[in-house]
Amino acid sequence: MGIKESLRIGVVGAAGRGGSFLSAIEAIPGAHIHAVCDIDPQGLQEAAARLGAAEAYIDYEEMLARSAVDAVIIGTPMPLHVPQAIAALQCGVHVLCEVPAGVSIEECRALVAACRESDAIYAMAENYIHTRPNTIVRELVRQGLMGMPYYGEGEYLHELKDLNEITRWRRRWQTGINGVTYGTHSLGPLLQWMPGDRVVSVCCAGSGHHYRDARGDEYENE
Repeated sequence: MGIKESLRIGVVGAAGRGGSFLSAIEAIPGAHIHAVCDIDPQGLQEAAARLGAAEAYIDYEEMLARSAVDAVIIGTPMPLHVPQAIAALQCGVHVLCEVPAGVSIEECRALVAACRESDAIYAMAENYIHTRPNTIVRELVRQGLMGMPYYGEGEYLHELKDLNEITRWRRRWQTGINGVTYGTHSLGPLLQWMPGDRVVSVCCAGSGHHYRDARGDEYENE
């Protein structure tokens, strides 16, 4: 695959998280937002104007079928990540998808299979591997200045109470399930510092299903 002089990007979830990628796209020579997609009609039009998109779609599959985008940025709610990523990969469209990659092991396996079958490139937009402190440690390890790392600890804290009032779907998909959706924020940097190592076992503990929010709603527990 040759290097393209221009990169036409489609932003999915453009009225929300997807629209936050504008400055990063503008920093890439030749890249521009060609199309935007969102199920909120008013938010879609506002995003199209703010992001300078030539095309706007409410239907994601229609965008993939009709638009000449080379890549999509997926910034939609978590349960949509894998279906939307696979749909793009099957169309030969590159994918940059927000965290998490998927919400179940089965979804992640399906995503890996789609990546292997497609000529397009998939990347998960894990940002914590690029923060300055984590990048410094990574380079120290690469240069051998820290010896051979064999143990590390990482922690990521995210207060979600206020955010949950704005986007209610987060109640279920971030704190109401028996799982961790942002594990890569801490695990991602650690694995960079221990190149070649693979995760072979995982132990998780949580108490989200015991929490009752300000409205009295209980978190779902699946």
